[in-house]
Amino acid sequence: MKKAVIFDMDGVLIDSEPFYFKRRMNFFKEKGIHPGSNKFEDYVGNSEKQTWEMLVPENEEKQKELHQEYLKYKQHHGIDFTKALRSSVPYVLNILSEKGVSLGLASSSPRNEINKMLTDCQLEKYFSFTISGEEVTESKPNPEIYLISREQLNCESYLAVEDSTLGIASAKSAGIFTVALKQAFSMDQQAADIIIDELEELLKLPRLIK
Repeated sequence: MKKAVIFDMDGVLIDSEPFYFKRRMNFFKEKGIHPGSNKFEDYVGNSEKQTWEMLVPENEEKQKELHQEYLKYKQHHGIDFTKALRSSVPYVLNILSEKGVSLGLASSSPRNEINKMLTDCQLEKYFSFTISGEEVTESKPNPEIYLISREQLNCESYLAVEDSTLGIASAKSAGIFTVALKQAFSMDQQAADIIIDELEELLKLPRLIK
């Protein structure tokens, strides 16, 4: 049976959500503007579009203006993906690849962020298919991103690895067995089929070793 594992990026492969949140809040503080929400949990798992709708609600013109300024701000306040990468990721991806498991990446992040992470961390070789939040009509929790991933990977058995409530809902709605990676902060992961503490636990799952 041909198997596939589809990974989310932020919160799963890289521990990036706290960095992104702090960067956004610092940007708004420097601008002297109050964001629509300053609660960390309101942003976890969101697409770029969802994030900015939360940051600047009910003012699309202002939202677009600040987003463009933020894109320039990001260039001078970039994340070091090699430091954000979870230490076990290369090992886990290598073992799964050696077992003949097809690997996919389904992230709500922009395409350029995904590509930079894969390049900086030298992970491109492991993934048969990658898709960003910019390449779907509806973002998570809509299942579209996982339905497309399933179709492109063309396997008989699928497993998704997620962290956020939205991501778990997306994978489950696509009919995929979903593993949630426990986070250091509070996150509703109850809808997942199982919850793991470390990515290495994937290598012991009966769905992948049988």
